Amino acid sequence: MRKSDKPVPQTESSDDSSIDLASLSGENFLELAKGKYGKRDGGNRSTWSIQCDGNSIQRAIQSILFGIGCLFVIMIYFGPMLVDPLFLYVPIINENIKCLALDEKLKKIAIVLRAFTDLVYLLQIIYFVLPTWCKLNIMEDLLTADEFFVLRKSLIQNILAVLPIPHIVILIFLPTTRNSRSLNRMKFLNSLILLQYVPRAYPMYKVCKDFNKETRERSKELARRKQIWIPGVLNFIMYILASHVLGAFWYFFSAQREIDCWISACRSENGCNLSTLQCDNTPFRNVTLLNDLCPTNPQNPMAYDFGIFIDTLQSGIVGTTDFPHKLLMCFSWGLRNLSSFASNLNSSTYAWESVFVIFISISGLLLFMYLLGHVQIFMQAISKTSKISQRKSVICPQIKFMVSEYRLRSEIQDEIWDLVREALEVDEDNPAANIFSLLPLELKKHMKRYLFLATLRKLPGLENIDRQVLEKIMKHLEPVSYADGTYIIREGEPLDRMLFITQGIALAYKTGTTGGESGSSSTTHIPQAKVYGEELMAWAATSTQFSGLPISDQTVKSHEKVEVFAIRAARLKSIVSKFSTHFNTQDITTVEITSN
Repeated sequence: MRKSDKPVPQTESSDDSSIDLASLSGENFLELAKGKYGKRDGGNRSTWSIQCDGNSIQRAIQSILFGIGCLFVIMIYFGPMLVDPLFLYVPIINENIKCLALDEKLKKIAIVLRAFTDLVYLLQIIYFVLPTWCKLNIMEDLLTADEFFVLRKSLIQNILAVLPIPHIVILIFLPTTRNSRSLNRMKFLNSLILLQYVPRAYPMYKVCKDFNKETRERSKELARRKQIWIPGVLNFIMYILASHVLGAFWYFFSAQREIDCWISACRSENGCNLSTLQCDNTPFRNVTLLNDLCPTNPQNPMAYDFGIFIDTLQSGIVGTTDFPHKLLMCFSWGLRNLSSFASNLNSSTYAWESVFVIFISISGLLLFMYLLGHVQIFMQAISKTSKISQRKSVICPQIKFMVSEYRLRSEIQDEIWDLVREALEVDEDNPAANIFSLLPLELKKHMKRYLFLATLRKLPGLENIDRQVLEKIMKHLEPVSYADGTYIIREGEPLDRMLFITQGIALAYKTGTTGGESGSSSTTHIPQAKVYGEELMAWAATSTQFSGLPISDQTVKSHEKVEVFAIRAARLKSIVSKFSTHFNTQDITTVEITSN
């Protein structure tokens, strides 16, 4: 029986568009698999692929640099949320003379840092707004209505974000508070401080939204790169920022709550002068009266109920300039109550205090749900990735063997593992018995051309056949693996498929009789890239119906694990019938008779 020679892995003729896979680098091989070969877009090869051999030091360095870059971006957008609460710590209560002072050192630091954080918004205004302002009519002609609306919306957002509301409210208006009317005005200004957090926090919200969307889509990749900690850091930072902001407002509202008590006491009693609250211009005050009507240590709820703010007043942090001490206490208060959804807070009957407690409870619940959802996503990704990683020690040797048998460059093993891993992420229960079956469709097509095009051109009747016929035959070649000692075809049985052996060695031997005489019992090795069953080409070209299959005169048995590509007789006949005008039946029959 005729066995064709091993294919030469090159383009066979000028009309062939085959790519010599043996000459491709790892980067080009991956581009070919993704359908991007010859279409470079500047960044096709991921620098984060996990290799079969693995360079752990390089991956660790890349992971650290990537994390530092993410943290730098986070600091740019999260900076306003870190700096703005500093203004809330500037007011100081002097309990000895019942007056309000400002921490001058902290005030200067807050103003300078606020100026730095405002640069982000100012640069956006300069970049996006000034050209539009200078050439408004031209821009209106060039931009669509939606684009112009987005531009105008961005302008409004950035302008609102840079307004010096904390400077005006805390550094100017708060010290001038001296009666119930000015106190009501102060409550209105408090709402402005809160509202400015919306435009200033919006860039952070956008970054988090986009980042979380990307990390959800790439959760498996992050888990694979050992970078699953990055989304966790983001969620942790959000908790830290929320605790920082809530703790600062707790401090600020505590000072205002005591001032509110002073004003109420002086309104109901004589002998109390609150023409000004500033300590540097303090008139005579009846401190004893204020201590009696506004007791803080110990508290007398019957006289005045400070509710959730009593801890701040009793600890004395509203009267100290020790900023680290104030920051740690207020931050710990915010973190504890945010984590417990404010369940441990006992508020007074003061309406705005109840609103503040409700806000803490809702914020804690939303952050917890947000964190829980991401934890579930990434735990699933870690679980799936760990299962695939456990299989790597088994799959990588198979890839190495396949690359060797296919005569490809050894450096593409890493790229093949990346492709196999992606396939297993989609179907983690795939047994991966055949590596070829896990490769992308585009790569399979090119590999079939590389492996079989030259061999097919040497089969009887296919030497000068049209390329599209060969493409059709290669399309229907299916990979099949046989374990050691498996009978692939038995002697005396119909040949129902044509086989191309690509990995391993099979044995072909005769044990039956021919023409009534005993045949020889010689054994022949069928090495890699050989073909068995090419008689089916003549049968497919001459037979008018699916009958009279050629009978195998040998038994084919795997000598070791063997990979073959097979095309069934019915499929081969269907292709030949479809392209019958391309085949010369007489030539095929003559060649077959001669070979026999």
